[in-house]
Amino acid sequence: MERGVKIVGGVPDDGAGDDTAEETDENVGTVAAPEAPPAGPPPRPAARRPAGPSRRAFRIVSIVAALGVLGTIVFGVLYTTGSNSSGPTQDPAVLSASRTFLTDFFNFTPKTVDSDFNAITGMATGQFSSQANQFFNSTIRKQLQTAAASSRGQIRYLAVQQEGNPAGTASIYAVVDQTYANNKSTSLGSDVVRLTADLQQLNGTWKISNVTVLEGATPQSSSTGSSGSGSSGSSVPGQ
Repeated sequence: MERGVKIVGGVPDDGAGDDTAEETDENVGTVAAPEAPPAGPPPRPAARRPAGPSRRAFRIVSIVAALGVLGTIVFGVLYTTGSNSSGPTQDPAVLSASRTFLTDFFNFTPKTVDSDFNAITGMATGQFSSQANQFFNSTIRKQLQTAAASSRGQIRYLAVQQEGNPAGTASIYAVVDQTYANNKSTSLGSDVVRLTADLQQLNGTWKISNVTVLEGATPQSSSTGSSGSGSSGSSVPGQ
C-alpha cells in the first residue's frame, strides 16, 4: 500500500486532487504528506575554484619578462640622456670617431692585428693612451697571431651621453655584439659588451681618453652550444 509519497514537480494523474494530501490506513492511521520546504532565498551555488590564478600567474611571468627587456633599454636611455630630459646633441663627429674606434677595437684577424692596433693607439690620448701602448704591445700582438685569434664586433647601439662639459670633451655609451675564436677553441664564443668611452678633442680631432666595460656584459651561447667568457666592469684594455 502506498504511504502518501508526494512527487513534487511531477505530472498529476487525471482525477487526482487535494484528496491525495492524506491517505488513511486502517492499521497505521493517517499519514501526512511531506511538507514543502519553507519559502526563502534560493541556496547559494557551491563555491567554484576560480580560473584566475593560472591566467594571473601567466600575466605576471609575461610582465617580468617584458620588464627585463625594458630594463636594458631604459639603462641605455638613462646613460645617453643623463639628467637632461631632452638628451644631449648627437654630434656626428663624436659618433664617427667612436664608431671608428669600436670597429678597430672589436674587429681584427691575425693578418690585421698590427694595423688595427696601430689605429687604436693612434686614436688614444690621456689615460687610455698609456693603457693602449702597454696592452697592445708587440708581445700581445705576436701571441694573438700565433693563436690565430680573431674577433668580430657589430655595434648594436651607440649614442652620445654628454658633450661640452667641460669644453672639448664628450662621452658615449655603446652596446656591441662580439664573437671571437682562436686555434685552441672548436667553436666561436660570443658576448654582448656594454661600455662607455670618454673622448677629448685635440686640434679639432676627437680622440679616446678612457674606456670602461660596464658590469653585466652578457655571455651569449654560440651556435654550437658554447658560451662566451663575459665581461665585468673593468677598464679597457685588459677587461
